Amino acid sequence: MKNFLIYAMVVMSILMFSCAGNKKNNQAEEQALEKGKIITKVKCLKNRTQSYAAFIPSTYSEDKKYPVIFCFDPSGNGILPLEILRDDAEKLGYILIGSNVSKNGLAWDVIADHYDVMLTDASERLEVDSSRIYTCGFSGGSRVASSIAILKGGISSVIGCSAGLPQLKEAIKTKFDYIGFAGKDDMNYAEMVNLDGALEKNNIRHQLVVFDGTHAWPPKEVLSEAFTWMELHAMRDKKKPEDKDYINKKLSEYSLQLDEIKKSGNKYKEYLLTKKMLTYFNGLTNIAELEESLKTLQDNAAVKNEIDNSLLNLKKELAMQQKYAPKINTESAAWWKNEVAYLNKFIAMSPNEDEKHIVKRVLEYLSLSAYSASNSLYKQNNFVDAEHYIEIYSIIDTDNPEPAFMMAQLSARKKDALKTMEHLKRAASLGFAERTRVDNDTVFLKFKEKKGFSDIMDIITANQNKK
Repeated sequence: MKNFLIYAMVVMSILMFSCAGNKKNNQAEEQALEKGKIITKVKCLKNRTQSYAAFIPSTYSEDKKYPVIFCFDPSGNGILPLEILRDDAEKLGYILIGSNVSKNGLAWDVIADHYDVMLTDASERLEVDSSRIYTCGFSGGSRVASSIAILKGGISSVIGCSAGLPQLKEAIKTKFDYIGFAGKDDMNYAEMVNLDGALEKNNIRHQLVVFDGTHAWPPKEVLSEAFTWMELHAMRDKKKPEDKDYINKKLSEYSLQLDEIKKSGNKYKEYLLTKKMLTYFNGLTNIAELEESLKTLQDNAAVKNEIDNSLLNLKKELAMQQKYAPKINTESAAWWKNEVAYLNKFIAMSPNEDEKHIVKRVLEYLSLSAYSASNSLYKQNNFVDAEHYIEIYSIIDTDNPEPAFMMAQLSARKKDALKTMEHLKRAASLGFAERTRVDNDTVFLKFKEKKGFSDIMDIITANQNKK
């Protein structure tokens, strides 16, 4: 008996040591996290009601620590940003985490708790470099990414797409970098430009990347610059060893771009890229020549004139927003048809590219205003007024499938089969790609056996598969 007790104690000691030494492995056994592919749903170990999408680079090893990017989509689509970021994450060795919970409309304390759960879960499962934690988001998700950096801290840099910081009552006390992205036709373009100026005044290391696009996640080749930003500043801040080959490669790429701009004679673009290169390479290589160039460019008349024009254009855009926004509530659909036709004709005919972009951004801003009003009224069961705003929404944003889908919902509530099918078909033809919204909305249940319904659903599924 005595020998048995000794034997049992030895076995238990071995098992306890083994469990302690393989904590991450045992926790990971709860759900295998395959390397080199996007895992759509990782349930958090300490809160099974919460989950995230994840990408772990194929070179991942428990022998080293890895930077991690926490991503936030305004619709709670954790997979979408990971699909955009995965190629660079694989190449440079980043872990990606995409929230499946955080979305527009959730209270901050709920999102903050969710972030804590994700951070804890990722840190327990994986080898996370706590000095290189990044947040990334689009639109409302961008404000979440910034809020985490400001209110919780511990973030090396924010990657903010198409929306800036949350409203703050006091100065920012936490330290983090900020790289912003905005499309030239993005309704929040002006906000991102103004934020860039504010960060400059407050000595927060920052960069704004402007690209051809609207209010959407930046394309892969554009958002790729966030990795250049993170890598170079991690080297500069001694968070990772300097990689001279990487630094020289990137310096060569930007230098070639600068040479092409110089050939074109565009001094303002030369000024912007020179300033960016100073931000990126200061402390990593000799930048004396760039510093001298920037001093000269800052005094250039064409550069000063372009800076003044940019400020003037922002004022024009704000004035247009203030002119049109109230008319969402006061003017008829017929008035909006005429006015939108006029604005679209201006976009087609005007020789002034800056003014074209202003009008496009204002139309996108008005589209969101009409959507917000109609969506709010629909949720309040005020279907008569909702229909009026949806009609205006469809006039302002003709190619958007959302107004057609909302009209289908309204028609279904009225039990109008013909109109329901008509609007749903139009939504599908415009690219509506959210089949689950149709499947999960009980207003469509009675129409699923109607002739043609399955054909419409096939089109929606095909749209979804294209994304």
